[in-house]
Amino acid sequence: MRITFQGYLRAVRIPAFRRFWLGMMVSRCGSAFTVVALSWLVLDLAGPRELGLVLLCSGLPILVCGPIAGRLLDRYPVRLLLGWDNALRGLFIAVLPVLGQFGRLHVAHICVVAAASAALAAMSEVAEGVLVPRLVEDGDLESANSLLSVNWELAYVAGPPAAGFLVGTAGVDAALLVDAASFAVMSWLCFRLPDLRVPARPERRPAFALLARYRPAVVLTLCAMGFLFLSGATDLLYPVYARNVLHDGALAFGVLLGAAGAGGLCGVLFGLPMFLRLPQRVRLPFVIAAGAPALAALVFTEVLPVAAVLVAVSSFLWGPYYAIERSMFQRAVPDDVRGQVTGARAAMTSPGYPLGSAAGGLLLTGSTAIAVVVLAAAYVVLAAVPLRMLSTSG
Repeated sequence: MRITFQGYLRAVRIPAFRRFWLGMMVSRCGSAFTVVALSWLVLDLAGPRELGLVLLCSGLPILVCGPIAGRLLDRYPVRLLLGWDNALRGLFIAVLPVLGQFGRLHVAHICVVAAASAALAAMSEVAEGVLVPRLVEDGDLESANSLLSVNWELAYVAGPPAAGFLVGTAGVDAALLVDAASFAVMSWLCFRLPDLRVPARPERRPAFALLARYRPAVVLTLCAMGFLFLSGATDLLYPVYARNVLHDGALAFGVLLGAAGAGGLCGVLFGLPMFLRLPQRVRLPFVIAAGAPALAALVFTEVLPVAAVLVAVSSFLWGPYYAIERSMFQRAVPDDVRGQVTGARAAMTSPGYPLGSAAGGLLLTGSTAIAVVVLAAAYVVLAAVPLRMLSTSG
């Protein structure tokens, strides 16, 4: 564990990485504000059908813009691309409260802003995978990626409650302006990044063809798609389990959600050293399967504290997944095409979570206990993918 924490310290002592990390933390929390604020704004203006349309506009652009962002990141200075990306997103978000003040705001405007912001966001999403290997030493990749994963967990735990409080006390416009300010901070930090080396001759093949050239990258992309799919189904399980098994409704759901967030955050920081002790060949399969027993054990309890502990344990064990898998992917792809390959990967993996949520909804129409067992077994099956395929790759 001491070696891993030394890696954390080495990473944050690098000024460029520290700026990027802090900027992404601010930006992630700001994005959590956006989801809550826009959802409330749309419900005020229209209704659930329009909210679904706005969320669709927020999710689709990555399918097209991921590969485009990757190609740009392989051609032009990252600091300029990230700086303008976040500056423009801040401006788009700031437009909404201005339109609202003049009584000109409609759902169509929100859809345009949501789609444009999501299209620009592809740059930052892909840049996380491209930039980190250029900022830290190879041996510190897991630690650096773990610190970036902390941003997701903090945004997940702290962002929505803070946004809800701000919306309730100061209004939607205030929440949107806070979000716009967060992007301005991120933009300022990105413009201060060094002029990192830009590969001289990026490949001109389609990004998906480039991805297919690297077998380990293909396998890891399949793992990421599967893990996101199962995560979407698992997150949908918690409210259904709280209602049908624990019989405690919203209170139990809130407790389970808090346990999942706290367990995931602790897993990102403190679970990583445990998995890094394993041989590299079994590291990823083990972290995929590790949380399955605790998840499966939910079928044996109807007591909220016990269920919360099991959810926290499973989330803790799954917490290091992204740091481990992303580091393996970064090492598997050459630096001069990493942007394009990462962009193709982002386009392929992004539908995983919403599709998993949809599949989970179908699965949970039946027995909740059976759904729990099926999900736990699915994690074990997914773990066999990297165990078998990576061991046979050259």
